[in-house]
Amino acid sequence: MSRRRATGARGDILAGVTRALVDGRNVQFALRRVSGGELPDAALVARLRAALHGLDTTLVLDGHPAGGPQGRIAPGFRVEYSRHRDADSVIDDLVAEGARELGPAGADGILVLTDDRAVREHARRQGARVAGTAWLMARIDRGVARSAGRPGASIGNARPPSSARPPSSARAPRLGRDR
Repeated sequence: MSRRRATGARGDILAGVTRALVDGRNVQFALRRVSGGELPDAALVARLRAALHGLDTTLVLDGHPAGGPQGRIAPGFRVEYSRHRDADSVIDDLVAEGARELGPAGADGILVLTDDRAVREHARRQGARVAGTAWLMARIDRGVARSAGRPGASIGNARPPSSARPPSSARAPRLGRDR
């Protein structure tokens, strides 16, 4: 497969991509190498949401959820745990399912983010694009810098920065409180 096809028509890997499948533990390992510490699942989710904003993204993590985010946690963002399988097998199945659903031409709209050679090769055989953690780390770094203070870049409901909220004395009194 040509390098041009893997990165899109103009060299932009995201050109035409609608779905992203992320090998979560693989990405966490890459982040740990850079930062030197553990990154909780919730922090990984926040960074990925900022970096992959606008894509239908599935973060696949090995094992069972241990109180971390799971399922559809925001529009266009899911967290799946592999449970009794490995995450690589889950990603392979999601790529094959997407390729069947979208057809040969549509499979090019799937981006798999991993450094795992076998997962990358399987994704390419299905017609999906691939990118490694180095590409994603650079995008996360840019996304974190851009999203600082931007509502919606975290898990849960977006809130304006505290400086944008009226002081507590200007807020309407709450009913039912003892005064």
